[in-house]
Amino acid sequence: MKIKSFQEYKLLKESAEEENSTKALGSKVSLGDGNDFKPFVVSDDPKSENYGKNKNLAPVVRAFKSGANWGWSKDDSSGQEKPVKITGKKLYLSGGTVRDHLLGKKSRNVELSTSASPDEVYNILKQNGFSYIDKNGDLKSSKISPNQKQGNSQKFWIEKKDKKGRPFVFGIKVNNDEFSLDVFMKTPRGPIEKELESGTQQQDALGRDFTINGMYILLSNDNGPNKDLFDFFGGMHHLSSKKISTIGDMKYKFEEDPSRILRYVRMLNSYGNPDRVSEEDKQLIRDLSKNLSHLDKNIIVDEFKKCMDKDDIEPRKFLKSCDDLGVLNHVFPNKLLDTNFPKEISELGDKHMPVAFMLRMNNPNSLNDVALNPKDLQKIIFLIKSTKLNPNIDDNHLSDLVSNYFSSGIPNRKIRDFTTKIAGIDSDVVDAFLNFTRQPRVKIFLTNDQGEEEINNDFVDLLDPFTGQIDQDSACDRKKQLELKSFQDQIKYMKKN
Repeated sequence: MKIKSFQEYKLLKESAEEENSTKALGSKVSLGDGNDFKPFVVSDDPKSENYGKNKNLAPVVRAFKSGANWGWSKDDSSGQEKPVKITGKKLYLSGGTVRDHLLGKKSRNVELSTSASPDEVYNILKQNGFSYIDKNGDLKSSKISPNQKQGNSQKFWIEKKDKKGRPFVFGIKVNNDEFSLDVFMKTPRGPIEKELESGTQQQDALGRDFTINGMYILLSNDNGPNKDLFDFFGGMHHLSSKKISTIGDMKYKFEEDPSRILRYVRMLNSYGNPDRVSEEDKQLIRDLSKNLSHLDKNIIVDEFKKCMDKDDIEPRKFLKSCDDLGVLNHVFPNKLLDTNFPKEISELGDKHMPVAFMLRMNNPNSLNDVALNPKDLQKIIFLIKSTKLNPNIDDNHLSDLVSNYFSSGIPNRKIRDFTTKIAGIDSDVVDAFLNFTRQPRVKIFLTNDQGEEEINNDFVDLLDPFTGQIDQDSACDRKKQLELKSFQDQIKYMKKN
């Protein structure tokens, strides 16, 4: 992102002055001192009262406190070689990890940032007990520092490089915990690849998407609370007031990276209030959502999946919000969508059912190109097909439905709830289907008491008298007909009892 320094300063200043809680650039807040937000505690010291809190992060914090040797330099007066020290390099908790911590949640992915350069990161970690490996876990160097041991549980590797091959993002693993560490970047963050460019902390914050994701906690204490929160754009205030605000101009941010529109909807449903979005902002997002069609499908799948997978997002409300902001038609292009969700669908507590309801007017076989991962899509396709369950279903559709049932992995209780409460199917028909799926399937060949394979009596008439072979197509058709009869018998049984 190439912005003149005056423009950067102006944007930082305007953003900082937007809220009364953030009155100056580089606003620093002391967590737990006069506010309801708790410090971030780190400790792996068994003797400490804080022991066990983020304990696997403690070695990383200590490494940056200790610093490292950069190289050697000759003292002009004495002529002796002295080590050049790497000191004063800051380590921060950053991004969504800070946001979640302030809300009392534990992040799935721990994000770290540093003022150190890539080479300094390498030396700091390497000289403080971390093994440098490749992504496959193999040691990259046979030289082990005095603080390292073979099989060390403290490792790091390069996660991302720039076009020149220089590292900017590192992965770190301590025992079973993994962390992502990046140097401060001037380059805007997001899934759209750009050439990485290092920058200051304020430039790093400026390149992030939303104010609630642009905060940092200084990690300077490896055995106790870390209180210093750096909040350049009023993110803490926005988190409290449930306001999702871009860092800088919304139009510019969403044009720069259209995937931020999907992240905006996700943040809005997780940390904000969709009802409080201004009509002006709604219309702007509707106008800009057309740019989603330019994104790689995998980016849309990834962002949409993150929304659907979050436990604190109610899928029905999320999809309604997507529809209100003009996003759905771009996530599901050329599909018939029904967003008049019945209230009962929320009561079922399943993330796949609202999507299945919304897409149910489409031919299920035409949904393989939608923005969902394969496992979710399997469940949704089965749920859509289940809405066609009836006593007069033909044998081909029944066979297809049974096959989809076994691959979907959806519990019977949820199937029953969806088909009866949402699709309005007779409960006897649904129970008959579920009982039918538990019965042994019809087999063309059976094993007799002597362990020999012989043809099932129901298929004997299909044998060719000259070759003794059975016509497979005819046998498959007969098998489907017999299973349909078994299903219909189950319906009769259920209605009698």
